[in-house]
Amino acid sequence: MSVVTKIALDCPYCHEAIYAALNWFKKPYFTCPACDKGLAAGQFATIIANLERSVEANIEEMINGAQHSSCCGNKSSCCSGSGN
Repeated sequence: MSVVTKIALDCPYCHEAIYAALNWFKKPYFTCPACDKGLAAGQFATIIANLERSVEANIEEMINGAQHSSCCGNKSSCCSGSGN
């Protein structure tokens, strides 16, 4: 099964939302459907990388469950009896 992830990102020129497949924003060069100005993948690279990390983290959490940690990230008993 192939899943196509569609996202909406604003054009940096006309600020209209561009709703397209995630891979479309990774093309080396494309044009905004609203204003026809040229766009490059590098203009969206940081946003795309953050989205992909977030999706991966959500998938990992769905598969393995949420990460639980104590106040300092060590054993759950590390803070017991400290009065904090």
